[in-house]
Amino acid sequence: MLALVLACSQTPDAEPPQTTLTSPASTSTVAASTTTMAAGTTAEAPAVATMPPFPAQPEAVAWPTQEWVVADWPSPVDKTIVDEATDVAFADGAPDRVRAVIIVHEGAIVYERYSPSLTDGPDVVMPSYSMAKSVAAALIGMLVGDGQIELDQLAPVPEWHADAEDPRAAITVEQMLHMSTGMAWADGLDPGTNMSALVASPDAAGYAAAQELTSDPGESFDYNSGTSTLLARIVGDAVGEDAGDMRAFMEEELFDVIGMDPVETQFDDAGTWMGAFSADTTARDFAKFGLLHLRGGHWDGVQVLPEEWVEFVRTPSPTNPEYGGHWWLDTTRPGMFHAVGIRGNVITVDPANDLVIVQLGTVPGPLPLEHFERIMGAFEAADS
Repeated sequence: MLALVLACSQTPDAEPPQTTLTSPASTSTVAASTTTMAAGTTAEAPAVATMPPFPAQPEAVAWPTQEWVVADWPSPVDKTIVDEATDVAFADGAPDRVRAVIIVHEGAIVYERYSPSLTDGPDVVMPSYSMAKSVAAALIGMLVGDGQIELDQLAPVPEWHADAEDPRAAITVEQMLHMSTGMAWADGLDPGTNMSALVASPDAAGYAAAQELTSDPGESFDYNSGTSTLLARIVGDAVGEDAGDMRAFMEEELFDVIGMDPVETQFDDAGTWMGAFSADTTARDFAKFGLLHLRGGHWDGVQVLPEEWVEFVRTPSPTNPEYGGHWWLDTTRPGMFHAVGIRGNVITVDPANDLVIVQLGTVPGPLPLEHFERIMGAFEAADS
């Protein structure tokens, strides 16, 4: 069963380093993987299972920029299993519950339900939590595709380059995306944690940049929301001078292109987008973000993200085979990748079955992931 170990602290972002995504074993071919970025940078990854290709949008199914196509449930898949699992996950609208479930199959919504709670529904903006980290990765990917940033370049964090002897100057953009900067980080809003200090700081990226190394860059995995905040500042520095320029870039290059509206984002007093946890939107719009990645970055005639970039984010990193480029991976379901937030918030991208599954919730435990396994089990049984 898919097991996602989440911290119990109720914070904007609380997935700790021990977060894992595991699932029943599946048969795969193992091959060395090398991802070549549009900007000419080559990122070497360890041997990984061969990835299924990104499926194309069916010609008969319109892109959901303005409105989703709603299609019939795929007949080979046992819908009763999914309905029963969803009924349990909704918990009759209790405080700890799954709030929303959307399943997109072959480009169309085939399943959409919301809990009985009056606070849940198709027009309700729901928290992204750390799913926002995957949005931050997409924005970095755009800059890589445009040649403004290269994966193997030294991270453009001025605080790390002020002193020629500063060992943090060796940190690369790729290591930041892989959460392998060598800087330890403690999440949770208890007094004294890094996360509580980040949220309280008027200059969150400045606070994150001030953290010291505890290991050499590229040697270990340490989940770090400060790193995501720094990546957000890197994007902001590249596209403008203030929060307004950053928000305009996000809208013009991503949100408006795929029809994500509204998307609520938080900026700190220094004008940095809080990219570790702030990209709140509706369940349907989270599904659009998943579909963009399922289609290899392509959207209705526009290559929004380089396909090589989407390949990179779903490729296991050198220091953690269950983590790619700001996306979590399922090592026994090759090619499947997840944007994950606390409390059971997950966007699953499954190229092998042409699926996007969105689950939004309030549950700091395994219920949403048990639910996910029931859904995936139904689709996998239909393929067997």
